[in-house]
Order: sequence, then structure tokens, then C-alpha cells
Amino acid sequence: RCSLSRAAFDLVNIHLFHDASNLVAWEKSPSVYSGTRQKALGYVLDRITDQRHEKLPYFVFGDFNFRLDSKQVIESLCSTATLQTVRAADTNEVDKLIFRESDNDRKVVLQLEKKLFNYVNQDVFRENNGTSLLEYDKELSVFKDRLHELEISFPPSYPYSEDSSQGKQYMNTRCPAWCDRILLSPSARDLALKPENEEKSIVYDNIGPNVCMGDHKPVFLSFRITAGAGKCCQRGEKIFREAPL
Repeated sequence: RCSLSRAAFDLVNIHLFHDASNLVAWEKSPSVYSGTRQKALGYVLDRITDQRHEKLPYFVFGDFNFRLDSKQVIESLCSTATLQTVRAADTNEVDKLIFRESDNDRKVVLQLEKKLFNYVNQDVFRENNGTSLLEYDKELSVFKDRLHELEISFPPSYPYSEDSSQGKQYMNTRCPAWCDRILLSPSARDLALKPENEEKSIVYDNIGPNVCMGDHKPVFLSFRITAGAGKCCQRGEKIFREAPL
């Protein structure tokens, strides 16, 4: 809980479950992992808004591990490719999926394994900040009435190479996705999007786009909270006013 002058709001850091296997994530849409994250985030939001606690604007941020809908994005990226399934000799379980072009000497477009996502053209995740793939970023839509996000204008935040000389390169381990986010409750969104705020004063972006920052690129949200422009909540709810950060 943060209090600046007479402004009060909650800051909630979160780290949700990851996709343990690319092959399992591919099996259905939405994936089983998406459902697990949905339940976990719903539990956290219920705790934040529990009637026992004072109602304040809140910001939820961290590694949500939100992923693109694997089945849909792979079907889009490999729409003209043919699929080869390779099974383990001892268990007969699917060991890898290989998507090949129908012509062009059957060039491999994508090879998918438990911890391998080797796509032929990483530029699709970087061009125009990868925003053409945002249609497959669906996990937040379940919470559209409870959480808001400013427009994403940065590339997928994970998984970047940890080679210090490859600041823009993704690792071939997972499908790049916007795992790292900053989400706002409706009242927190009102704090950030006040009419008196200049649009240019609100920035939602990543850090270190051209340098190695580890396998995640951190994201930040910067905005002004204007002094004396806060809301007043009656009947036992805390009175808070906006103050400059």
C-alpha cells in the first residue's frame, strides 16, 4: 500500500504460472496453462477487493506469464505448412512437431518441442513491435471489467537471449509473448487518464530495447498524478486526493 500526501493506492506484484511444455500448450485453444493462470489471477483480485479491506485504486504488475494462444498463433504462422509428428520410440508420446513448407525443398518453418520454439523468421515478433500478433494475446480479456491496460506499443517482453551481444534476439525456447504487464483497476485507470494530463506525459513501454536485460525486458508505466484533483469516496471509504509522484 502506497500513500503520497493524501493519495492512497495499492501496488500488487505478481508472478503467475508459466507454460511447462510447448507441446501441451499447443494441444487446445485456450491452453490448460491459460486456465490455470486465469484461476490464480481471479483469486488474487478477489483478495484485493475483499469487503474486509479498504477499497483503493490498485495497480497489478509483474510477470503474468500471459502467452499468445499457441494453437491459433502457430496455425497462423504455419498456415501453408505441412505437419510432421515425431514420437518417442519408448513411450510413443509426441516428442516434436515439425512444420515444413509444401514446396521450397520442404524447408522447416517451425520446430516445436517441450522447450523449443524454433521459428524460421523472428522478425515477425519485432516488426511494428509485433502488434500484428496482439490478436492472439487473449488472457486479459477474461478480466476486461476488472483490469485495464494502456495500449501496448513495445515488442513481446519474453524470452530474450541472455547473450550480452544479442539485445534484440529472442531465445528459441518459447513463442515470444507479452508476459510482463502493468494492469490497472478502473479507479487506478482514472488516476492515470485524467483529462488534465497531457497524453505525452503517459508512457507505457519497455526498458533496454537494444541491450541485454536478461530473458525478460522490464516494462514501466509513467504518468502524472495532479495534486488536488482526486476523488472523494463517502460512507467509510477512504478519501484520497492525487499528488505528484
